[in-house]
Amino acid sequence: MINRISASLSERIGLRLNSSDNEKEIYAYSIEVLISLLINLIILSITAYILKKQAELITFIVFFSSLRSFAGGYHAKTHIECISLSLFLFVISALSSTYFIEYGKIILFLGILFSTIMVFVFAPTESENKPLSKKKHKKYRLISRVLVTALSASAICLYFTKETTGHVYITAIIAMSFESISLLKQ
Repeated sequence: MINRISASLSERIGLRLNSSDNEKEIYAYSIEVLISLLINLIILSITAYILKKQAELITFIVFFSSLRSFAGGYHAKTHIECISLSLFLFVISALSSTYFIEYGKIILFLGILFSTIMVFVFAPTESENKPLSKKKHKKYRLISRVLVTALSASAICLYFTKETTGHVYITAIIAMSFESISLLKQ
């Protein structure tokens, strides 16, 4: 369905701009990614609202997505799989901040250790849709290492401010750990 909508919109845009078939394909792919992202964000936002986990959603997006942008990782084959997987990972991450409070220090320590090792060893991973030149690979490796370090420091800060921020540091660490696991599967 997303593919058909994207193709139709790109065809209309292409006709108005007198674009080549190659340009229309680029439009279609871009529109497809944007629609999928929008649907994903709407579903995640509704779920966060229902679960009363809006702060956890923002935390999940920051810690999972920012690292994913440069470290790479598993890519779902379909939009439905991507949206379902994102929803599943968010719910687990968000609920962790409620149900695993007594293990917070252990989660913080092990999650930072695990994520840092995974990123330093495996990132960045390439995908069929995002091949990396040697120059980009080197650049993304550096950025993902800096990011995992900065996100780890941020999670530690969230831990020390948990009286104000609640236990979102657990959501942060779980989200970062999920992204790190995805580096193993392409």
